Amino acid sequence: MATADPVFNDLSLLFVEDEQSSRELLSNIIRLRYPGIKLIVAENGAAGIEQFKRYRPEIVITDINMPVTDGISMSSEIKVLSPSTEIIVLTAHSETLNLIRAIEIGISHYVLKPIEFDQIFRSIDKSLAVIRSERLIMQQHEEIRALNADLAQKTVALEQANRELESFNYTVAHDLRSPMVCISGFCQLLLEKCFQDLDTNCKEWLETIIRETGRMNDIISALLNFSLNVRKQVEKKWADLSSMAREISASLQGQDLSRQVTFCIADGINAYGDPDLLLVVLENLLGNAWKYSKNNTSARIEFGTINKEDDLVYFVRDNGAGFDQALAKELFVPFQRLHQDDGFKGFGIGLATVERIIQRHGGRIWAESTKGQGATFYFTL
Repeated sequence: MATADPVFNDLSLLFVEDEQSSRELLSNIIRLRYPGIKLIVAENGAAGIEQFKRYRPEIVITDINMPVTDGISMSSEIKVLSPSTEIIVLTAHSETLNLIRAIEIGISHYVLKPIEFDQIFRSIDKSLAVIRSERLIMQQHEEIRALNADLAQKTVALEQANRELESFNYTVAHDLRSPMVCISGFCQLLLEKCFQDLDTNCKEWLETIIRETGRMNDIISALLNFSLNVRKQVEKKWADLSSMAREISASLQGQDLSRQVTFCIADGINAYGDPDLLLVVLENLLGNAWKYSKNNTSARIEFGTINKEDDLVYFVRDNGAGFDQALAKELFVPFQRLHQDDGFKGFGIGLATVERIIQRHGGRIWAESTKGQGATFYFTL
């Protein structure tokens, strides 16, 4: 005989049979075969319904021909109360009408009398397998619901933390600007009013303070722009990126007419997103390409698209200084610069801003480069 399955220690089975000897015999056999299952018995269909309502067993084994209420009628009512209940019908006759009725109401198994114990055991085992699968599925669903609830809670907490951090960043940057302007202004007044009374060292110190406060003011402006761009509500509509790129390239060329830079901007590049934020993306990416290609007398900057893995990918490519690919992940970290001592100005805010904007559009950004051979920045929306 089989041992009790610990998974089914809380499971119950209702056996309904009007013949007392058959009821007692099969009840004893079931108890021996499945000692972990609680067995409930009833002598007819009406009593079976009452027992079902009281105990709600997962499996029902019933004879068909019984007084008061027959097994098919009882099974039909049970299925209304609990559609998932596994029902095994026992009958002495292979009656087509009863078989059709059993199928219609969703009875799981149909076993002919005289009963072969192996056959009834197979039917019970199949029902147990169904119940086991349903329980495992329910358990997995509960675990998934718990994980989703936990994830949702963490997401809310993370969004709140990000909002607080961005608000803090904006507040600090905004409040720092006024004292920086004040310090720089008083230093300039000292130089102008007390120039004759200051020795060379004092003059150099004041000039250093003015220069560094100016640099700090530029950093504060970068922080404010970063906060404004990541806090701005995304308002999507179709934007002409090709036109944006041409305007940006014209502006860059106007900043230094001595440079000979070839811009290759593809026609008809459009995107569905926030035009103001996408303009910031292109200004930073094209501006970086302009900056880091300044030492190349044959500088070339491209803007175009490619199809990759069923996705439209935008790219900005240059043949400038490039960077070490092993450090690519550091590109989008605020204040992280890969060209500290190469004469390229900046604060490491631009690419961090670009990444935030791309993420807010549901896209991603990455870069590929070989140091000294230019770089390509790819992004999706």
